[in-house]
Parts: sequence; C-alpha cells; structure tokens
Amino acid sequence: MAAPGARRQGSSTARLLLILTAVLLGILFLFALLNAMKGPDDVPPPVVETTTTTATTDPVTTLTTRPAPPTTAPPTTVPPTTVPPTTSPTVPPTTPPPQDGMFVNDDYQVPDPDPNPPALPEPTTSDELMAFLTDNPLYAQTAAAPVRCDIDQIDLTTATKSQLKKHFDQLTACLMRVWGPTLDAAGFQAVRPTVTIYSGQIQSACGKMPDQNALYCSADQQVYYASNLPDIIPPTLRSARFVVDSVVAHEFGHAVQARTGILLSETYYEQSATQQNREDLANDASRRTEMQADCFAGSFLRAIAQATGLAASDEKSIGKLFFSIGDDQLTGDPTIDGNHGWGANRQTWLQAGLTNAALSSCNTFVADDNSVR
Repeated sequence: MAAPGARRQGSSTARLLLILTAVLLGILFLFALLNAMKGPDDVPPPVVETTTTTATTDPVTTLTTRPAPPTTAPPTTVPPTTVPPTTSPTVPPTTPPPQDGMFVNDDYQVPDPDPNPPALPEPTTSDELMAFLTDNPLYAQTAAAPVRCDIDQIDLTTATKSQLKKHFDQLTACLMRVWGPTLDAAGFQAVRPTVTIYSGQIQSACGKMPDQNALYCSADQQVYYASNLPDIIPPTLRSARFVVDSVVAHEFGHAVQARTGILLSETYYEQSATQQNREDLANDASRRTEMQADCFAGSFLRAIAQATGLAASDEKSIGKLFFSIGDDQLTGDPTIDGNHGWGANRQTWLQAGLTNAALSSCNTFVADDNSVR
C-alpha cells in the first residue's frame, strides 16, 4: 500500500500530464490549420545552379529538336518555373476580326532573309531570366488578324527542293508579316531566318541535322527542313492543307522565342537542371518551350486563316498532327515524362493560339504542371 502523500503526488502528476497533452494537441491543430491555409505553392522551390556547357543537339524523337545551348555562362541561380496559371489555354477570341478583305500589317516591309543576324538577347541575372520567361513584354501583345499571306499551295510530299525552297520562303514572309510588327511593338528586333532545304544529314552550327525533321537552330538563327519530313507524318494527314507548314510555323515560334530572350533563358535553366541531375525540371522547362511554340504556330494560323481560306477541317487535321507527335503517342507510354509534351496538351496549346489574339494565352511558363505534361 502506498503512503497517502504518494497517491496525491501521482494524481497531481496525472493532471499535469493531461494539461500538457491538451496544449500540445492544440498547437499541432493550429499548425495543421495554418499549413492547410498556406497551400503547396508557398513551399520555397529548390535552387538550381548553372555552369557553362558546350553546344549539343539532342537526339530527334519528334518533328523538332532542342536548340543548341549557348556557350556563355548562365546566371548562377535559377528557380523552377511552376508558377500558378493566370490564363487558360482554352479561351475564346478576345477581339472580332476586321471586315473581310481588309488585312492588317500590310504596310509592314518584310525584310529579306538574314544569314548574319544580330546576337540574341539573353539574361544576365536570375531575375532577368525569370522575367524573360514569365513576364515577357511579348505577352502584352496581340497577334494581329487577318494578315495577308501570298503562298503557293503545292504537294509537299512530291515537291522538288527548288519548289520547297520557294514555298518556305513565301511562308517565312507570311510569318514575318505576322510576327515582325508584334516583336517591334514589344521592343524586340525581328529577324527573318533563311530556310535550308536538305536531304540525308547535313552539318550545321547546331551539329548534324537529322533526316525527316524540321528545326530552328539558335546558334545561327536559321530554319532547316528535311525534304522527306512528310514521311513521318501520319499518312492520312500528309496531303492536308497547312499540316506541314504548321511544323515550320512551330519552328518559327522558336525563332520568336529566341528574339525575345525566352529561348536562351530556358536553355540556361535546362542546362542547369541537367547538370544537377534534375531531369524532371529540365523536361518541364523543355515542354513549356515546345508547347509555347505550338501555341505560337496556332497564333500564326489564326492570323492567316482568312487570307488562305483555312477551314475548320484544316484546323482539325493540324490538331491531329500535333496530337500525334506528343511524347505519349510516339512512345506508347501514357505517363511518360518527356521533353515535348503529351499529345492532348500539345493539341490544346495549338488551339489556344488558334482561338485567342492575346499572346498572354501562350504563356506556358505560368501554366499549371498538368497542362504542360
């Protein structure tokens, strides 16, 4: 039997433990409540540091290749680009088109192709890098429509190299009539690239150009087109109007990114992530770049639709093409973490450009992760 004093001491201790337990539970409850209110987006992102690498070209698994990385040193720190979305990739047109037969930008003097363009704008700090990607002056502009486009309709599956050269020179003139004034308004210098038609494999400033491909090379700011590119397009789409042209419009989208500081900023970031074995961050940045070029292609097609008689059936065929070159469609892996994006997302971003004049709708760098998978 315990002494009377010992029992009273045990009772007091028990009450004290109960009080302390209640206080602790209350603190844990408040912490959980505050954490729930904070949300996942408030978690500080990991910092990615960068170092200089040499220019390379990734293996080709789609219709485009990654641009050659720059050889200058990137900024020392780059935060990942997973800002919550401010715009939806599927929005209705913001402005009605002008009256039929009246084209905008007709007073714009389309420049000749420039084989020796000025240097590309590039970031010097991490803050500037993020501003180029997420808050670029380009996003405050609209893609004017309708814009005149004088282009011959030819069978690109059987055309000769000279016919292809003439056709794509006409196409870049149309692209410049859309994008030249837009970049000027945003405070950037537009440059019309040359188009090199090749077969087999050729050497370029970005390395060896692969067969059955089209790409924009950031090292010389030129566009390359393999004459047998239609061979990798689904047979039912090869002869559809503007299907092949939309691929070149996508590549010109990379030229737009390059001339506005977006492309080198993303390349620096992707380099940094790769060097730190963060393939997930590198792929995310690459997909945002590629799907933004998809959206820019849609913006161009919207601009020339009236001049070229682009019909809803044509847009549907182009959408099917962009779906077919998604990472998941090319690999058969529906969950792949690729570097170009799932087919459905690529189709959605193309549609964003087709349906909205505001280029803010193409800001993939502030889109939620699921829309750029």
